[in-house]
Amino acid sequence: MKKIFLFALLTTIAFTVAIQMKVNAQDTLVQWTFPGESGEADGGVIEGNLTKVIETAGGTSEIQFKNGFTTKAAQATGWDAGAHEKKWKVEFETTGYRSINLSSKISSGGQNPGPRDFKVQYKLAEGAWTDVADSEFQTANDWTTGVLFELPIPDACFNQSLVKIRWVMTSDTASDGSIVAEDGKSKIDDIFITGEIIDGTDETALKQGIKIYPNPASDYFVLESPSAIQLDLYDENGGEILSKQGIVIKRIDVSYLKTGTYFIKVTDEETNLSTTQKIIIQ
Repeated sequence: MKKIFLFALLTTIAFTVAIQMKVNAQDTLVQWTFPGESGEADGGVIEGNLTKVIETAGGTSEIQFKNGFTTKAAQATGWDAGAHEKKWKVEFETTGYRSINLSSKISSGGQNPGPRDFKVQYKLAEGAWTDVADSEFQTANDWTTGVLFELPIPDACFNQSLVKIRWVMTSDTASDGSIVAEDGKSKIDDIFITGEIIDGTDETALKQGIKIYPNPASDYFVLESPSAIQLDLYDENGGEILSKQGIVIKRIDVSYLKTGTYFIKVTDEETNLSTTQKIIIQ
């Protein structure tokens, strides 16, 4: 009897775990595993990402492809005197996805040790480079020390047409404790950007939660939202009239606008979901 009960319990747990994995399943939006002599992405569910390439910046050598974790890796030298200036970088889109994570491996050359200390930064189509929280790490002459596994990328990167990520060397210290020399090598491999698909019901819930009144409006309209949103108001030709952030309940003055049709784009600041509604000014 105990064995039957234990089997039933384990089956229930396994089923629950399987369901939870399905609910939280993440798709690979883009990956670089370097199976050949190319820096182009070699996988991912977003077609537009498949032409994206790995790069360096700040004055390193040309990238070569050799000696990776399983197949090959992107490799470069010329990291000397590169603290806060030299870096690996990629760009991609996350359209239709949220809960973005980054995984990667960086290794330092053995006889020619490259940079030891790195951190990760991100940038959108507009804005400045920003540090990703808890992204500082060190490398060694192996493929286990400098590993990032499912590092959460900030919510601002959800559902974006362009996201840039870079791994910035943060000191001139090499992996063996010396100073990085000109022939010091850094290798990067197994880069995976993953995300959770945005369910269409989420956008419906956002739209249903937004209240805009009166409509038609004359001197003003009121916008109410259950969470903080960004409001962008456009004319019928797509010209932006105004943009406001951090709104929950806000009275918007439109007394200066001409009569006509306008469009209000509302973007949830946490999920980056957006919806657009029409408003008449009379």
